[in-house]
Amino acid sequence: MKPGLLSLTVRWVACLIALGALAQPNTVSGFRKLTQEDSAKFLGDFRNSRLSGDLCLRFEITHKPRRGEASVPVPGTLWASSVAGGQLLRGEIKDAQGRPALSFIAFKSATERRVWVSLKGAPAKELDDRAPLVPLAEGLLISPFDLQMPFTHWPQATYLTTERRRRPVNVYEATNQAGREPAKVTFSIDSVYGVLVQAICQDARGEPTRQMQVEEFSKVGEQWMLAECSVRDEASRDTDLLRITEAALDAKFAPETFEPATLTRPAAQPTHFQKL
Repeated sequence: MKPGLLSLTVRWVACLIALGALAQPNTVSGFRKLTQEDSAKFLGDFRNSRLSGDLCLRFEITHKPRRGEASVPVPGTLWASSVAGGQLLRGEIKDAQGRPALSFIAFKSATERRVWVSLKGAPAKELDDRAPLVPLAEGLLISPFDLQMPFTHWPQATYLTTERRRRPVNVYEATNQAGREPAKVTFSIDSVYGVLVQAICQDARGEPTRQMQVEEFSKVGEQWMLAECSVRDEASRDTDLLRITEAALDAKFAPETFEPATLTRPAAQPTHFQKL
């Protein structure tokens, strides 16, 4: 089995593959710190990774307040696909009665990041990236921003260091356009497998506002998949836990799956899913 790359838009879901970046000694942390050239190549490889085929995931999101009981899980579905020069993601969320709550389509490339949202089956509208944190459903924290993760492709991204978490990670800081939130995002990528494992959003004062953390992986057939991921609001300390329940690998979607005009109706799903 070959490890594959996890890519959400698609860093949530692909296979793990070793990148083998060159490095120089880091006497401060005890790890080998990347050179400027190698850190740019590592991030470039991460940005340019592609899915081997279309991918569909079913998931549940549970809201866990700092105090009180957890919410009833909110179900949803994700469609992910790679296209020339970019990555596509479609999400559909249902409310407690099983009715459409929010649907979105996101596109991310090295030069463009766009999101369209449909609320309760209404015609899709493009989301203003000055206010990106629209929750997927009432009472949740997770937004299309957290799933698209546009900061991995922001032009101003600086390598900070290589350090140990559960495994050695390469840490980068991405800066947003002036006047937009989050102002910066510090994100960590597994130094061997190229998997994004953590992202911390900061406001203009440098204070952390929310944190995304990969919690668990699972094996489906011969591929390793992200199984759980959390998003925590640093002000309230409330957390959303996204858990993948089923996956359809190497699917094939109709082109209209990622057309914003189709968000008013459910997209077609693959016929065969594997449980995680």
